[in-house]
Amino acid sequence: MVAISPATAGLDDRLVSSIEQFLSGMHISDMNEFLVSWDSIDKDIVDSHDAGLLDSTTSSLAVGVNDCMSLLCDTFINLKMKTDGLVVDLGHDLDSLPRKVKHTHLSALSRSPSPSRAIRSPSPSSSKF
Repeated sequence: MVAISPATAGLDDRLVSSIEQFLSGMHISDMNEFLVSWDSIDKDIVDSHDAGLLDSTTSSLAVGVNDCMSLLCDTFINLKMKTDGLVVDLGHDLDSLPRKVKHTHLSALSRSPSPSRAIRSPSPSSSKF
């Protein structure tokens, strides 16, 4: 049986929770907390491995979580690249519209959403009671 050092205690839980930390960091656009945690996990895994204390289950979990993180990173990078490409394409599409069409479209967007006076009911102050 392999002895568990304080550094490896809870390592499985830390590995699993690192995925949630990653997604949370992406959500709030702040990866600092995740990076500190990930560096600590990485150091503890390497130290445990070097000391011969890393069991095969934790090692396999670390590889799996690492693969998951790589997939998430690749997915977010690809999503960002596709989004940037769509923004550029939309800009080109808008630039290629004739000026009159652009002006008409923008005028329609800036109109007041309230109904015209002709279709609104008269205000109470204008009624003849």
